[in-house]
Formats: sequence, structure tokens, C-alpha cells
Amino acid sequence: MRDEIRIHPVAAWAALVFASLGVLLGGAELMVVAIALPSIVADFGGWADLARVSWIVNAYLLAYVVAMPLAGRGADLWGARRLYVVALALFIVGSAGAGLSRFAGPEDGLNWLIVARVVQGFGGGALVPLSMALASHLFSGRARATALGVEGAATYIGMAIGPVYGAWVLLNFNLPIPRLDMASWQWIFLLNVPIGIVTLLLIYVVVGGIETPRVRARLDLGGALLLTVALVSGIGAITISGANGWLDPLVLGGLAVAAVSGAVFAWVELRSTSPIVELRLFVDRAFSSANAVSLLTGYTLATAIIGGPVFVNRVLFGGDAQASIVLTALTLAIAVGALVGGVLTAFIGERIVTVVGVVASAVGLWLAIGWGIDTGVEQLVRDLAIFGGGFGLTVSPRATAAVEAAGAGAYGVASAMLQITRTIGMSIGLALLTSIGQNRIDELSELIADPNLRDELVRDLGRPEFVGVDPRTSLALVDVLERWSQGQSAEVLQLVFTIALGVAVLTLVPAWFVRARRASAAAADDGDRAV
Repeated sequence: MRDEIRIHPVAAWAALVFASLGVLLGGAELMVVAIALPSIVADFGGWADLARVSWIVNAYLLAYVVAMPLAGRGADLWGARRLYVVALALFIVGSAGAGLSRFAGPEDGLNWLIVARVVQGFGGGALVPLSMALASHLFSGRARATALGVEGAATYIGMAIGPVYGAWVLLNFNLPIPRLDMASWQWIFLLNVPIGIVTLLLIYVVVGGIETPRVRARLDLGGALLLTVALVSGIGAITISGANGWLDPLVLGGLAVAAVSGAVFAWVELRSTSPIVELRLFVDRAFSSANAVSLLTGYTLATAIIGGPVFVNRVLFGGDAQASIVLTALTLAIAVGALVGGVLTAFIGERIVTVVGVVASAVGLWLAIGWGIDTGVEQLVRDLAIFGGGFGLTVSPRATAAVEAAGAGAYGVASAMLQITRTIGMSIGLALLTSIGQNRIDELSELIADPNLRDELVRDLGRPEFVGVDPRTSLALVDVLERWSQGQSAEVLQLVFTIALGVAVLTLVPAWFVRARRASAAAADDGDRAV
């Protein structure tokens, strides 16, 4: 099967850039709602129903993940360009629904918003593997590595600009519409509509008459259902394990459902003539190594992307502005690293770039272990930028290795699997960080609330004058306890970063085997891997 579309190079790069716009929108949506959430919740009755409110974020994330394998396989069966248009249309419809949900009132409006976020997330998640599959078919050889670096960078550029863009819209943008009471947060969703429509038109103008090669097979609906159940129950259980504990019945039940449905899925797929995910691809060392790197670096990414802002908040007692600076430095560095990694991969190969990227990310985590109560925001920016640049370097080589190992008939599936393994890694990292942090917070709260334990603490701190003093009547004691809690929070985060550093070092093993097969070697068995 020929894996490259015959198209003028200028048109191919234009298509890549325009396809990246949709991916950028989806990436921005992962972060932008965090800024708008307080305003959204205020319009829907406050934080009293936290379980439902949390689904404003969770609905998008879960739909985003579930869409990836379906879209990846769909790209191989029906064409990446056609499904990209459908996915972007879903994202636009979901954005419009989310933006208009406020008009349904506090009760129904929240339900409307959650449903709209599912539609939006499904479209946004599908755009990632579809755009990567399109890039894999539009380019070959060295150009393919560069193109995949551009596509990989798009998500992180979106994540970088999401908080800044959201804050700007909330503070500065409110287009008055006659007879309608519009809240600023609505425009965070509604502005996606014209941007998305323009992107659709640009895609049609450039590659409207071109489609990627298609495999003659059917969509495995049973496998799709089993995989969806496994992903939703597994990632959902891991996510709530941080707050509820690993022995919580809901967590154990979710993990059990994920294990059973995952096992049945593997059994069904290995016997299917048209599997949604070709599990035999994992026998290929390059493919499995690329996914292992994606999984492990996903873990370290979650540690950095949450640990940095938490350090600002809990140790430095900084505000949202400082946390935004730190997070923006991280995500921008990832985007730059992905672009640079794409170019370097084209010339020096996947293995070297991946190993260098993993080493750089490990250096960033090693520096983060040294953060303390006297650390400045500038140092956080520097260290997280080093980590982010290293992580970004791994994006293109692992994608190139995976798609070339899969062959032209499975570019979509290969791209989707990388996103899924990264998401699972991030979920595990977030769960562990939350679990360690929550346990320590509970211990500190119990210690400070108990007069006897508090008296023992101030003696250990060399401040016996505060024995028997109630913090509610002494600002000086509050200052002592706050200074102590800063150090304790720093120690917790140092432990988290130390674990992440160990994971980064472990990542060097699969990173060494990330190496793409060249076209001449791959051509012989592309047909075997097509289905």
C-alpha cells in the first residue's frame, strides 16, 4: 500500500498547518475551562453539587480519550481528511452547545453543558490521531518526522495559550447581543465556532478533493465498546483514587471492570479479522518501545504540569498569575521541543533525539527536587522549561517510530495508541500525586487541630512560648505554623518529583529502542499490517 498522498508540497504543508489549528483548539480546551470554572459554577448555583460540577471537566477529558482509538481506526477505514472534518464539526457543535447552555437555567443548563462537553471532547480528542494520520500520509521520509513534530506541538501550544486566552476573554471580551444577557465565560466556548468554521473552509480549499488511502474492512463495534468500557472505567478509577484511596470500593470496582473488559477486548481483537486495535503491533519492538516511552513520559508530564502550580500555591503562597507563568513556561517549552525534535529526528534519527529528550526531562526533574521555601518563581520557570523541552523532543521520534512500524494501513491506530498510553501515564501520575498530597494534608490538618500534637510540634520547632496558645488568637503562631507547613509541602513535592525522576531514568530503556524502519524495509510488510 502506498503511504504518501500525491500532492504539491506547498499544499501539503498548508494542509498540515490548517489541520494543526483544530488540534490547537482541542488542546486549549483542556486548559481554558480551568480559568473559567469559578465563573461557570457561579452561574449554575455554586459549588454545592461538587459531584456534578466536576463533570464539566471530566466529561471533556473522558470523551477526549475515548474518541482517540475510534478515530484512529476510522481514519484507516474511511480516510483521515473526511473524518477530520466530521470531528471538527462535532467540536464546533459542542462548543456552541456549551456556550448556549446558560440560557437553559441553573438546573437544566448544567446538564446541557455537561452533554455539550461530551460532544466537544469527542470531537477534540478525535482531531489528534486524525491530524497525525493525515500528516503521516501527506509526508514521507525526513519530512514526515518534521510534520509529526508540528502536529505534536499543536496540542501543547494550545495548552500553553489556553489559560492566557481564557483570562483575556473573561476580562476583556463581551460582545453585547440585543435581548440576551451574555456572561463572559460563554464566549470562551462560542469563539471556537467561527474559528472552527474558518478552519473547516481552509481544509476544504486545500485538500477538499484529496483523501488518505483506505483499508477495506469493517469497524469492530464490539471491540470499540469493550475498549471504551476499559478506558472509561480504568482511567476514571485511577483519577478518583488520589482522593478516595486505592482501597475505595468505587476505585476497586472500576479497576476490576477495566481489567475484565480489557482482557475480553484483547481476546476478541486477537481473533478478529478487522480489529479496532491491532494488538500484534506490540510485538514490534519499535512500536512497543514508542508506546512505553509515551506511557512513562506521560507520568512525568502529569507530575510537572500539576506539581509546578501546586508548589507555587502551597509552598510559595503565590497566586494564579504566578501559577499561570509557570504553567505557560512548561507548555511552551514542550511545544518548542516538539518542533525542534521533529527537525532533529529528520536528520539524526529517532533514538538519539528520544534519549536526549528523556535525559533533559530527567535533568529538569532533578533540579525540581531541590526546590524549597526560598526558591523563586524564576527558578521554577527555568527548571520546568528544561523538563518541557526534553519532553517535547520525544514527541516526534516516538510518533515517527510508531507510524512507520504500523505501516500505511494503520497510521491512525498507531497515532491513537500513543495518545492513549500518554493519557494513561498522566492519569497514574496525577493519581499518585493526589494520593500522596491528600494523605499528607490530612496528617497536617490533624496535627494542627490537636492541641497536644500542636504543643509538641512548637516545642520541636524551638518555640516553647507558643505551648498552650490557640492559633485563632495569635498571628505570630499562625506565622510559625505557616512557615512549617511550607517546608512540609515542599518535602511532599520533593518526594513526588523524586519518584518522577526514577520513572524518567527508567524511560531510558525503551527510549534506546525507539527507531523507525525506513521505507524500503517497511514496504514489504505494509500489506500484512494493513488490517
